[in-house]
Amino acid sequence: MKQVLKRLNFFIENNLLHILSNYNEDDFDRILDQRDEVAFSERWMETFDTIEEEFKESKTDKIISDDIRKKVFKLVYSITNHSDLASYISDDYGLIIQSIEIKHNDRWLNSLWLEYKNGNLPHSTLVETEGELIDLI
Repeated sequence: MKQVLKRLNFFIENNLLHILSNYNEDDFDRILDQRDEVAFSERWMETFDTIEEEFKESKTDKIISDDIRKKVFKLVYSITNHSDLASYISDDYGLIIQSIEIKHNDRWLNSLWLEYKNGNLPHSTLVETEGELIDLI
């Protein structure tokens, strides 16, 4: 787990800034609108509900995921001054780390992560990706 956290923190500190710099305010608004559309929003909530339930059952402490979420929120907000965008992105990272902590694998979540890894902000229909999320980090 330490290695995964190290890689994820490195990505946040070194790549997230670059990803955000590829977009402007209009792009951010468009991305948020697309994330609020049914196809993305329902799938995100379905994944969140599943992981949240399994996370509670596992009695895993939220310290790690909360720290990652706070770090991402502060970084995104400091760069974009866009609280909604910062919330969405930090929630994505919280979901990713919680999934790894409880060893839950989800092909849609794999794709969400790969969007970030490929330099994009996830916002539309994602093609599900096989594999273990921990191996994709």
